[in-house]
Amino acid sequence: MQISFSLPENQFVSESPEEATRKIRMFAALGLYQAGEVSVGGVGELAGLDRYEFLEFCKREGVVLRTQTPVELEKNVRNFGAGK
Repeated sequence: MQISFSLPENQFVSESPEEATRKIRMFAALGLYQAGEVSVGGVGELAGLDRYEFLEFCKREGVVLRTQTPVELEKNVRNFGAGK
């Protein structure tokens, strides 16, 4: 899936469009994680970070990490086994 939108060019004076895009992806992933829509393992791809980088990002942003319920853990294990 690809999502695109336009931003005024003068909004990001001190950084490149690539850096602005990276930050938007990271904060979008963080919001989805906080809402319980995506697991820590799943946000890495969205944020463009590995799991440990994302966990460090959460720590810097003061986000309390959710623990997986047994049902979520079982689902992740099944998905991993299915090659997802």
